[in-house]
This record gives sequence, structure tokens and C-alpha cells, in this order.
Amino acid sequence: MATAQREVRMPSPNVLLVVLDSVRAANTSLHGHHNETTPTLEAFGSTATVYTQARSPGIHSIASHVSLFTGYEVAEHRAVDHAAALEPGTTIWEELSETGYRTGLFTSNSVVAEASSLARSFDDVDGPSSSTYPFPDALSPDELSGETGKQEFLRAALGSDSPIRSLANGVSDQVRRIRGPTVDHDESRRHIDSFLEWTDEQTQPWAACLNLMDAHYPYLPAPRYDRWGGSRLRGLHEEISEPLLREFLGDRPWWQLRAFESLYDGCIRQADALVGELLDALRARDALSETLLVITSDHGEGFGEPCELGTPVRLIDHNFGLNEQLTHVPLIVSHPGCDRSRTIDEPVSLAQFPDVVRAQREGCQRTFKRDEPVLTTTYRIQEPGTELPLEDTDRAPYFGPWHATYGTQDGVVRKDALHGEYDAQMTIPNARERSVVGRADRTRVEETIASLESAAVVSGQQQVSDSIEQRLSDLGYIR
Repeated sequence: MATAQREVRMPSPNVLLVVLDSVRAANTSLHGHHNETTPTLEAFGSTATVYTQARSPGIHSIASHVSLFTGYEVAEHRAVDHAAALEPGTTIWEELSETGYRTGLFTSNSVVAEASSLARSFDDVDGPSSSTYPFPDALSPDELSGETGKQEFLRAALGSDSPIRSLANGVSDQVRRIRGPTVDHDESRRHIDSFLEWTDEQTQPWAACLNLMDAHYPYLPAPRYDRWGGSRLRGLHEEISEPLLREFLGDRPWWQLRAFESLYDGCIRQADALVGELLDALRARDALSETLLVITSDHGEGFGEPCELGTPVRLIDHNFGLNEQLTHVPLIVSHPGCDRSRTIDEPVSLAQFPDVVRAQREGCQRTFKRDEPVLTTTYRIQEPGTELPLEDTDRAPYFGPWHATYGTQDGVVRKDALHGEYDAQMTIPNARERSVVGRADRTRVEETIASLESAAVVSGQQQVSDSIEQRLSDLGYIR
């Protein structure tokens, strides 16, 4: 296995994984985007390692985060449902906790913090539940699983220890449902503040995941970051009442989805500014020199681009496909005790994160590089695909699996991608360009998949309350 190692001074560094949810590399000025979306990442990259060809193992939150947390490929763990439950003791966070670290998760991503069991991997969690209701200590609809209904919650609230506050939580939930799909992107600052307060309290090494949802749908940045969208486009976006999948496989014209990319750029600018605040706070605490800091994204976004394999499919957020808009993500790594700039142009996988952490704990700097082909896989959408607003006979092109492998040949990054009878080989010089050069090396892709064994990581699915289902819907997810 190819690694790059160098002794460092700190045997037990802090670990911070910052996931800029839904940020694709192509729309970052770090990777040459024409809009200045990521000045913070560009400045930070001058003292860190920048990977120009990083790939996410999957294209949606649950699959990618499971790979990030466990080191397994999506084709090994098969965590494809938002409510996936993992076997205890399978993540790097639990491993660190067992060796004296205090671990924490800070996010408003309901997939990571609520619907799945990923939050159980951490000692401390600051998730959306604590900020959704006015009285977190009282009963909330989240605590009643399944189809609770108003009457059932009313009876439970009146019988609780805090009936008035519980009823207020119920009213808050109903207001959110009436208001329709919306996400408070400013909530990221609250999670950053919570994270910083948490680090101040620690007397032992800490390890944390901070997931910022600013670039996730809905694409509505705070006005000060909305440099390329404007009020008319925001108004058009706010007309949407259904998840994007239903809207744009329905009657809404595709040009509108493409236009939303301008709002999306503002969301990335907002996330970048928050990273700047985070870095300033860590510097003020003199914590950066003691921390392995990894800044990346779990997947990108699609804005109506045609499938690069030639299937009759166009991308809608991150539901299906393996286009570079979905798989190519930013990755910047700062190792403790090292402030020299470095650029790595070989394809790498985020699934190497646990190995990078383990090496750092042993006093070595390890890159995300490896000998095996980089692999991206998605099994979505799965048959029968009832979430698709299409006739049964029109759904097949959307069904998974989709597979892609990446490698370097003659100094050029090549991608071999498969989906059913469709395939293509591409050269990818950077995050903004790609060229189809022929048919995929099917044998290479199929042998890579066949060489993997089941990781037995997923133990089943959790039962999800109807209010969590509503928050997933607010984020554009359909189950």
C-alpha cells in the first residue's frame, strides 16, 4: 500500500473532520470555479495538503458517511437507506473513544444525527433535535416512533411531566410542516459554537465530526452570501413545495434547476466563511498545531446535467448517477506540526480517513493515497423505485447499482464507469473538465467489485418517527 509518512511530535493529536455537506469540487474556486466561492479554503490550502482528485465513496449522506467512519467501500457495507443501523464498534470514532479520546458529533443533518444510528458512534452529540423544538427537555414528536398522529401526541403530552412545554413542541412541529421545506442554514454557526465550547471543556484528546449543511438543498444562502443568485431566483426557488426529485421529474422546466446553481454557489460561499470563523477560533486557542484537520464533502450536487454514461437520466441533487458533479469533492488536510503546502494530483478515496487517523496517532503522516483503484458506488435508486413520479416502465434507467473506478495511466486520471448496459471511460484533468475517450474497461471495474467481501457493518434499519421523516423531506429526501 502506497503511503507517505513522516514523524511528527504529537503522539495523540486531536482529530477534526469537517464535512461541507453537498459541496462539489467543480463549484469551488479552490478548484478553479469562476465564482469566488472558497477564499478560505484557498488560503488554508497554502499551509496544508490539497488533493485535486479526491472522490467520495458514495453519492449520498448515509453511504458516504459510513465509508468515512468505517473505511469500508459502499459495495462492502451496503448502507443505502437513511435509517441504516450499524453494528456497534465498527467506526473510527468508537475506536478512538476506547483509547482515551472524547468524541463528538455536531450537525443539523438528520440523516447522520437522527435517522441512522451513526450518532451512537460518538460520546456527545449536538444534532438537529436539540435546536428544532423550543423546549428540548420536554416531550417532542420525535420521541414517538411511527405514525404518531395529533391525537396520540396530545395524549402523551398531557400525561408528561411538562405538558405545556410538550404541547409547545407539538405546535412548533406543526408550524414547520405548514411552512413547507426549509432549512435554517444559520444553524451551522450554532453547531460551531457548540463544538468550540465542547473542546474548551476537554481535558483529554478529542475527536469530532462537524457536518455543515449550508450547501445542501434548499439552496437559500443568507443574503450577505447570495452574490450570484438574487431575489427573483430566490423567489422561484421558494415556490418549490415538493422535493426536487418530484418537481423536476414532473412538470417543472429543467432550466430552473440549472439556474439554482447560482444560489448554490452562494451557499458554498457561506459554508466557506463559517470555516473561516472556525479556523480563526482554533488558531486563537492554539489548537490547530495539535489537530489533524480534514476538510472535505460527502458528495456533490446535480443541477440537471445529463448522465455522463448516456443513459436517459439527468441529475437531480444527489439521488442517482455517478457523474463527476456528484463524486469529485474537495479535500484539504492539515497535519499537526506541519504547515507546508503540498498538492496531490492522484485520485484518492475518502474511505481512507480511518487509516489516516490511525497513522497520525502512531506519529506518522499518511496520505489518502493507496495502491488499489479508487472506487465510487451507489445502489440508488432501488427497485421498484416507487419514489419516482414516473410510470413503472420508465423507471429502470434510474435503478442502481452504478460503479466507477479511478486510476492514473500515463500521468492522466482515468475513470471507468458502468451502469447496466451503459459504460464509458473518461479522462479527468481537473474538477472542471472531463472527456469521454471510449468504452469502459468493464473487466477492471467488475474485478474490483468482485474482490470485495461483505463487511457485515449494517445490522438493519432504525424505526424513524414521522417528525424526523418530515425533516428528511425538508432536506429533499424521499423514502
